[in-house]
This record gives sequence, structure tokens and C-alpha cells, in this order.
Amino acid sequence: MLRGVTEVVRSRQVGRVAVVELHRPQVRHAMDTHLLDELIEALRSAARAGDTDAVVVTGSGGCFSSGADVSEDIDRAAAQARMGKFGALYELVATYPLPTVAAISGWCIGGGAELASACDLRVGTPSASIRFPGAAYGVPAGAARLPLLVGLSHAKDLLMTARTVGAEEAYRMGFLNRLVAEDQILGESAALAVVMASNPGAITQKRALDEVNGVSERLYAENRALRRWQSEARGLMG
Repeated sequence: MLRGVTEVVRSRQVGRVAVVELHRPQVRHAMDTHLLDELIEALRSAARAGDTDAVVVTGSGGCFSSGADVSEDIDRAAAQARMGKFGALYELVATYPLPTVAAISGWCIGGGAELASACDLRVGTPSASIRFPGAAYGVPAGAARLPLLVGLSHAKDLLMTARTVGAEEAYRMGFLNRLVAEDQILGESAALAVVMASNPGAITQKRALDEVNGVSERLYAENRALRRWQSEARGLMG
């Protein structure tokens, strides 16, 4: 059953799994203010739906997301507000009341990689390319979640070099939980989501893991670093 379609986000039901799909193919699903608003609303809608047990987040046309839309024509205040929307999106996904899986093909960069990191699990295809480019732009992003997924050494590698890693390396590092064929990505991702949802204690376990690993404190520290960066950037710009 089709749950909803907007200009930039498509939602549909596969059994009891909601598939939420980014759809700005002309810019590889770069996330502008409008897409962020629509994506947040689609995820909230899925959480409220009585016929949904889990969510798969993906992008249309063999690409997950190229990250923030740096070409969006907005002023400084709007750019700051957009960064707040990114934070709200990541927090929504990280604390989501249902199991979440990121289904990743093609580019998964910057804000897209952060979105995937916030999901409970990540399934990738051989075409997946992962990059956290913050260091190349002086943006302190990714430090909260990535070390929990791949370990501190790999996280420093990815965050401090801002290099792109392919699917095989991302799988070996632990960023990808499963590596599947291109034509199996949605089916395998939905099946994995169903397995998690079938366990009544899955979300309780998720919350316990987050608490034990200090996820809230990590996110607070990262947000503080981002605010400091914003403040310093405003000072440099006058």
C-alpha cells in the first residue's frame, strides 16, 4: 500500500515495513530544507501508523544521498536553522520507536552518511560509497556515532582523512552490517527489519545499548562542537 508521495520523499508499505525513500535524483538526493522537513514528517507519520513495525530508509535510483545541498540559496540564519533540522532528523532516527535499517546503494556522503549512522543497521550493495567529508570543510560532524559503529581507529581514519571508502571496506570496518546484491537491497533490508521487529525486546535493548555507551552524552558533545564551529564561522565572516 502506498502511504504517501511528496515531491522529494516517497513512502510506501511493504508488508508491515514502511520504506521511506529520498527522491531528488537530479542532485543525488542532496538534502535541502524542504527535503529535511518532508523526511522528518514521513518518519513521524510511519511511527504513528498502526500497521508499521519497522522502517527502511533509502534513496531512489541506486543512490542513498549526497549529503547537504550546498547549492541551496539561503541566508546565514536559514543555514543555521537547516543545521538544526539535520540535528533533529538524526535524533529522531537514533531514538526512533521502531527498528530502522538504512538501505545503501551508490553515494552515501556527509549528511547521508550521518543519517545512515543514526539507523539501527545498515545494508549496502557493491556500489555503495561512504564518505564523511567534514574535515575537508572544517565541520566537526560524525564523532558521536561513528566510533560506536567502527571503533575509534577506523572512525579517526574516516573522519580525519575525509576519504571515500567502498562497500567492501565499509563492511569490513563494520559500518555496513550486510552486503548484498543490487537487486536484493530492499528485500534484504526489509527482511532484516522484520527480524528485529519480531523481537519484543528489540527497542528496549537498543535503549540499553545507547545508555551504556553514553550516546546522549556523545550527541550533546558533538552538538556543542557544531555550535562552537558555527559561532567561530560567523565571527570569521563578520
